[in-house]
Amino acid sequence: MNKVKSLHRRHKWFAPLLIVLIASIIIIYLVGTKPVPPKQQTPEKEWLVATENILFKTSTPQINLLGRVTNPFDSVLSAGIVADVAKVPVRDGMLVKAGDILISLDDQEILLTVKQRQADIAELNAQIISENNRYAFDRKALKEEQQLLTIAENGVKRQATLKASKLVAQERYDAAESQRAQTALSVNARKLTLTDHPSRLAQLKARLTRAETLLNDTLLDAERSQVKAPFDGIITSVTVSPGERVQIGQALVSLYDNHNMELHAQIPDRYVSQIRAALASGRLIRAQSSRYGETHELTLKRLSGQIKVGSGGINGIFVPAETNLDFVLNNAIEITVNLPAIDNSITLPLSAIYGSDRIYRLEEGRLQAINIKILGKELDPLGKADRAIVESKLLNRGDIIATTQLPNAISGLKVKARD
Repeated sequence: MNKVKSLHRRHKWFAPLLIVLIASIIIIYLVGTKPVPPKQQTPEKEWLVATENILFKTSTPQINLLGRVTNPFDSVLSAGIVADVAKVPVRDGMLVKAGDILISLDDQEILLTVKQRQADIAELNAQIISENNRYAFDRKALKEEQQLLTIAENGVKRQATLKASKLVAQERYDAAESQRAQTALSVNARKLTLTDHPSRLAQLKARLTRAETLLNDTLLDAERSQVKAPFDGIITSVTVSPGERVQIGQALVSLYDNHNMELHAQIPDRYVSQIRAALASGRLIRAQSSRYGETHELTLKRLSGQIKVGSGGINGIFVPAETNLDFVLNNAIEITVNLPAIDNSITLPLSAIYGSDRIYRLEEGRLQAINIKILGKELDPLGKADRAIVESKLLNRGDIIATTQLPNAISGLKVKARD
C-alpha cells in the first residue's frame, strides 16, 4: 500500500516538470530562430566651415595703444617778489597769448626801492666827479708846492752860507730849515693824494657798479610784479586771489603750450626692438589717433629714455601732424600705430586663430592643427582689427585654412568647406 502511494506522488510531480521543460525548449527555439534586423551605422557628423587659401604678401602690422596727452611745456609760474596780489584777470581753461598779463602784483614797495637805488647811483656819480676834480686840483697844487719847496731849499742854502760867515743868527737858519721841512711834507702829502687817486676812483666805480646792479635787480623785481604768459597756451589752474600776500617762490598760475602737444603711449616689449631699428634707420613710423569720432595723423618721434617700474614696455612719444589740435592735457586717446612692413607674410581672419598660437588646415576633409606665431594685426579703414599677421614654416601657398571658430575643434575632426 505504501509503495503504491509513493509511486502516485512521483507521477504527480513528473507531469508539471515535463510541461515546463517542453515550454522552455520551445521558448529557446523561438528566441534562437527570431530574425535579426539589419544594423544601421550612424554616419560621422560633418561640420560646415568657411575657409581661406594661404597667400603670401607684404603686410603692414598695426597695433592699438592707449595714449595720454602730455606737453613738454607745462609750466607753473611763481612769485618773484613779496607783494600783495592786485589783479587776477585769468581763469582756468582760458586761452592766452604770449605776453598777456596773468597776475598783477602791487609794485608800490618795489618802486620805492627803485627810487632809493637811483639816488644811490646819483650820489656815487657825484662822488666820482668830485674825485676827478680833486685829482685835477692836486696836480696843479703839487706844481706850486714843488716851486715853494725849491724856494725854501734855496733859502736854507743862503742861510747856511750866512751862518758860516757868522752874518746871521742860528735862529734865522732854523726858521728857514723849518719852512723847507713843512713845504716838503706838503709836497709829499700831495704826491700821496695823487698816488691814491686811482684806488679811490676804483672804489667809487665798484660801488657804482654794485648800486647799478641792485637797481637792475630791483627793476627786474618791478617787472616780475606783472606775471605774463611765456607762450601761447591754456590756463590749467589759478591758485591766488586779489588781496592775498604772496611770498617768493609761491605758485600763482599754471598753463601749458597748446602748440607743442605730445601723446605718450606704452609700446609692448615684443615690438620695441623692431621700432627702435626703424627709428635708427630714419624710417618714419606713422600712427592715427581716434577721438570724438575724429582721426588725426601722428608720427612716432622718439622712445622714452626710461622704463617705469612694473611696466611691460617703453613709452613711445607721438607728435601730431597738425599744430592747432584742441587736445586737452592728460586726455586718454586711442592710437593705431603702423609698424614697419613685413614681406612674405600671411594674414588670416581673427576667427581662424585658436588661443594665441594655433590654426587648423583642411587635409582630406579633416582638420589638422598647425602652430603659428602672431606678428601683429592689420586693421581695416574703420580701425577695427579683423586680420592677424602670422608666420609658420608648416604653411604653404594654397593651403586651405578653416576660418570658422568651432567650439570642439581638434585634429581629425571631419569638416566640409562651405561653397
